[in-house]
Amino acid sequence: MLLKQQTITNLNAGHGYEYKRTMISYKRITSLLAVGVIIALASFASSAQQLTKQRGSVLEQIEKSTLFNDKDAALVSDLLDYASTFKGTRYRRGSSSPTGFDCSGFTSYVFAKFGYDLCRSSRQQINDGQNVDKEDLKPGDLVFFNGRSRGSRIGHVGIVTEVKDNGKFEFIHASSTGVRISESEEPYYKARYVGACRVVAENKRANSNK
Repeated sequence: MLLKQQTITNLNAGHGYEYKRTMISYKRITSLLAVGVIIALASFASSAQQLTKQRGSVLEQIEKSTLFNDKDAALVSDLLDYASTFKGTRYRRGSSSPTGFDCSGFTSYVFAKFGYDLCRSSRQQINDGQNVDKEDLKPGDLVFFNGRSRGSRIGHVGIVTEVKDNGKFEFIHASSTGVRISESEEPYYKARYVGACRVVAENKRANSNK
């Protein structure tokens, strides 16, 4: 409130310093905020660019994750859901029924439900589909491992359930402790990985109505 003797000039003279100091502080704050926004945007852009380098663009990721066609993608999803219903089923050597599975008995039983007639042994099943490099694995692919002795012939098989970066994956299989999901990086399986094959889309269905 202006006193009778105060003029605008006197007011400015009395409060000019405070006004200037306030404006300087305001400018500093806004400058800092602007710098912060720029840094945040640069960091986000860098992260997005790095992700693109590692995994490709969003479109490329979608294209890579598409399983042959919509029909096959839906089939693989149903196949994995069905396989998961047997988690916890006990291991039984030479068996391929819900009362107990061995590894190849489990895979042959699951795939038979969807019309694929696989060979009965894991050593033969690797020839039931197209060979796939580890970096190109997709859910639904069969993965194979040596038996208990590393470097020996194929002795175990499972079904890929999830693919991660750098060739890592999860798979469902009938292990010695029963049907469960394991990771490829577990030392036992990492040391014994042999290869993989893709059965879905290989047009080897024995009976499409199964």
